[in-house]
Amino acid sequence: MEPLNMRKFVLFLSVAAIPVVASASDFTVPAIVEPAQAAPETNSAIPPADITASTDPAPTDSDGRTALPNHPPPALTVLSPNTPLTPRERRATSIAQGWRSLQASPAPGTDGSVNFTFGASIPAVVCSPLYVCSISLQPGEVVNDIKAGDSVRWLISPSIVGTGANQQTIVTVKPTDAGLRTNLVIATTRRLYEIELVSNSTTYTDDVTFTYPEDAQTAWQRYRAEQQQQEQTVAATTLATGQNLTALDFNFALSGGQPAWRPLRVYSDGIKTYIQFPRSMLSGDAPALVTLGNDGGLFSGPTKQIVNYRVEGDTYVVDRVLSRAALISGVGGNQDEVQITHQGGHS
Repeated sequence: MEPLNMRKFVLFLSVAAIPVVASASDFTVPAIVEPAQAAPETNSAIPPADITASTDPAPTDSDGRTALPNHPPPALTVLSPNTPLTPRERRATSIAQGWRSLQASPAPGTDGSVNFTFGASIPAVVCSPLYVCSISLQPGEVVNDIKAGDSVRWLISPSIVGTGANQQTIVTVKPTDAGLRTNLVIATTRRLYEIELVSNSTTYTDDVTFTYPEDAQTAWQRYRAEQQQQEQTVAATTLATGQNLTALDFNFALSGGQPAWRPLRVYSDGIKTYIQFPRSMLSGDAPALVTLGNDGGLFSGPTKQIVNYRVEGDTYVVDRVLSRAALISGVGGNQDEVQITHQGGHS
């Protein structure tokens, strides 16, 4: 090939190697298609949260990571499911429910209080926010413990009125909101109170008092015990004749022999003298009763005078108070004598 033609060929190749810039009208750029987002995995055991659809992009932090949501998680069930009750347990709850359903009506008490009969039913105390209710216990009753079903929204505290035997405990109750319902248990030195507490925004009970039926029963028991004691005392201090021993004068002294008929006791009621013998005398010889004068000396005895008396069972009854007397049975050397001397005063 000639040198000129060779130079033309090399120039052609150089031009062909130069890249050609195409204009935008010569071709179409395909659109960028983002890959579809995969559906979030769900757990069939946990219900999906109720998320409101939004076109706003998810918020991110300074590092570009997705920020946590600022709303609380969905509500969860906090109570465990009930377990089946046995027949005995159902019977027990039925009895308790029957007791709670009793509706014994209160009665007006003193000073405008609402009076419940203790033990007739569960008292219902209605309180109101910004007001204080009071529960008056029995005078002399001391609180050992107080428990409330809701101790957060119910403010409960004790106070004391009076001193000594008249000291009385008052339990004050104040709810923090209306529409509340719970129970209150008060353990005292005498009994156990179970009270239902209810809060209402418009009405309340100022003071609650109690009537105790067992007090009346205790009073009757004490009355019967006192009567029995009195009867026993009267029986112990009353003779078969109906005389009260406490009103009799037993200040008589016995001296002399010791015959089988020797008196058991001699006493006076201030009008008559009574000489009581052993029961065995009723089947033997009864002694004679004589009064003794204040005379006599070393060689002579006191003057003896027959006195009238009557026999009532095992007792001689003389219609006068004897000062000195003698009981004599037998004659001569076989004579038995027991002297009776009134020493004055009452025993």
